[in-house]
Amino acid sequence: MAIPESRKKKLQMLLRSIPPGNVTTADRMGPREGRDAELPARRAREPISLRKACPGSVKSIQFGGRKAKFYLVRRPLAEVSPDSLPVERQYASVMRGARQNFDELSASPAMCCAANAGPEDLLFFDTETCGLAGSAVFLVGLMFYADGRLIFEQYLARDYAEEAAILAAFARRYRQAGVLVTFNGKAFDMTLIRERSAFHGIRLPDPEPPHLDLLHESRRRWRQAVPNCRLQTLEAHFCGRRRVGDIPGADIPDAYHDFVRTSDAARMRDILHHNLLDLLTLAELLCAILTGCEPAHQ
Repeated sequence: MAIPESRKKKLQMLLRSIPPGNVTTADRMGPREGRDAELPARRAREPISLRKACPGSVKSIQFGGRKAKFYLVRRPLAEVSPDSLPVERQYASVMRGARQNFDELSASPAMCCAANAGPEDLLFFDTETCGLAGSAVFLVGLMFYADGRLIFEQYLARDYAEEAAILAAFARRYRQAGVLVTFNGKAFDMTLIRERSAFHGIRLPDPEPPHLDLLHESRRRWRQAVPNCRLQTLEAHFCGRRRVGDIPGADIPDAYHDFVRTSDAARMRDILHHNLLDLLTLAELLCAILTGCEPAHQ
């Protein structure tokens, strides 16, 4: 029996709607089974809004005669990771001199500046970028101690045009810092910040605050004691923490480009969490240096 022309057209439209490779599977399904099976996948593809994935607020900043917006996520450690509150107490205690144990004569000038500062004077800093050196900055992560708590502030550019706003916000906060603390920040983060700030006409403080780069300090003290001085290696040896499900650093630029393109913030939540862990590890490494800790055997 010949198939009516109208039915042929319906079948052709149905086949075009099935992704390649799924035709055989779809043929075996009954009509209701096919629709029900697609529902979980369809829900999984629904984009997650930025406010839902990373609760925060839109902020405005004035610079260079213009006004620009960016996205701010501000959280205390107690909200981010209640189990990590001992780090907060240890940091405050060490920075007040309760358990400092290091040789100032052999320490770098930046380390001496940090050791002599109060817990409120240090600004921990880490960036996430769109690629290698010279690329745009899309996230500035900061951690500082205020009112008896470790506070995280993350300045996020929701698209490429908001880079200038997050750099201006960082420049304003940077002027208040007593000591800047980074990991490889001398070679990468601050070099990039200066380049991108100059590009946008944003002025950084001059002179800049002392800069303590914990990568250099870690190599000086533990080069022979650990397999390497990557941040997560040191994290495992000194913090007893191994990350599970953390987004690899190499995947972060592509994840951000996807967010700009689709507005799906699911992976932005992973990026901000990765950034927070890096900042928290900096505080723990600083305490380890000031108290003379040696790496645990893994």
